[in-house]
Amino acid sequence: MLPTPLAFQFKICYIACMSNQEQKSQKAEVPQETRKRIIAAAYRVLAEKGYEATTLKEISKAADAAPGLVHYYFGGKDQLLVEVLKAVGDQYTQTTEQLTQDTNANNLLEAALQQPIDRITQSPEWYRLRYELFALGLHNALLAPKVSELLAEGRESIAGSITQVLGATTVEPNTIATLLLAFFDGLALQKLMDPDLDLSTLHEVLAQILRCFKR
Repeated sequence: MLPTPLAFQFKICYIACMSNQEQKSQKAEVPQETRKRIIAAAYRVLAEKGYEATTLKEISKAADAAPGLVHYYFGGKDQLLVEVLKAVGDQYTQTTEQLTQDTNANNLLEAALQQPIDRITQSPEWYRLRYELFALGLHNALLAPKVSELLAEGRESIAGSITQVLGATTVEPNTIATLLLAFFDGLALQKLMDPDLDLSTLHEVLAQILRCFKR
């Protein structure tokens, strides 16, 4: 058994080491939490003011973060816009996965198609930002690969949902996903330009078309 003074010193050292580890762990979490906070704030500001009218200073203020942190984590407004759209896209993917688990198989196809249509009517700001990013990508050679990557991730996510919902198909899921991504992006643009456009029955029509691909 350790002598009392030595045992006491050992205990103090152990507590100090554990405290240092906890502090390091907390510090490691801070950058990730700050990054998430900046992305969330950027979405709110960009959705309200649009890409051109938004400044990094406004985003920093909304995120309660030092202005230099936006540059540190994202490099600039272009890359931040990409990350914002990716983050929201990831949330939608998680929602779709949850829908697959919670919905009866007989109603799953219509429900899965209704979800992006609801997004068009309920979150038009997401599509506005998406189109602004597309326009930037057309004129910015450095940003174009990021836009291409975002679209590829969208196709991959849709293809996964098709496999879950339809099972085996007569056409490659990636091919169907390409058509669906183009469909929903185009539909959202029409809805933005014509708010009175009726989308109420489109999910049923689209479901009938997709069932033709079911093996």
